[in-house]
Amino acid sequence: MWAVVTIPQREAMADELIRSLGSPAGKFLDTAGDVQRNHIRAWTEVCAFGGDWVGVMQDDVVLCDGFAGKARRRLAEADALGYRAVSFYNNSHNDAYLQRTGERWGQIDLARMPGIRRAPAGDRLLKSALPGELCVAVRREVAERYAGFAARHAELYRLYPGVHDGIFGLFLNAEIGGVADLESVTVNHVYIALPNLVDHRDDVPSSFSDPLHQRRRTSASFRPDAD
Repeated sequence: MWAVVTIPQREAMADELIRSLGSPAGKFLDTAGDVQRNHIRAWTEVCAFGGDWVGVMQDDVVLCDGFAGKARRRLAEADALGYRAVSFYNNSHNDAYLQRTGERWGQIDLARMPGIRRAPAGDRLLKSALPGELCVAVRREVAERYAGFAARHAELYRLYPGVHDGIFGLFLNAEIGGVADLESVTVNHVYIALPNLVDHRDDVPSSFSDPLHQRRRTSASFRPDAD
């Protein structure tokens, strides 16, 4: 149920991660230098794995102890709560905008979170529901609609190069919330597992050149023994 996205320089990291995850897990290698397209492909093709939930994770993820079993239990809990999109990670830079929705779950508060600005986008701001697409799981019937969304909104990817996670978060909120006008998305339908089940390696340089990606990108909510 997991797609691990990687680049040729870090393929060995992805292979090691896949061995830790066990089956079903697949590797999605970006050989064209188009991380956005690689993530769209990963979300599309991981749906063929079957199952109620599918997920995508980066090659530089740090897993909690016994991650596979704990993730399955959290997804069963998410199902019982009616959640359809979850992240197992929260970047500490987003802690100021994190609001708890229960003992073991939280959300990014879109009302308080500042918008993402990129030069090609001009004054248009993008508010991301995702604290980075480090390790995200989505109900398969939702994920199956992502490729169509990406085709219909190709201009967003041109306006926000490198912000695939932000656009994916926008897709999730629009699809789950049934909102056709992307400018009017205000409700967040993405839930974050607390404590986080994964963290971000800080010993591996970002593959993005943007200065924001050179910051230390770790979780303040990660615990190796999280349940």
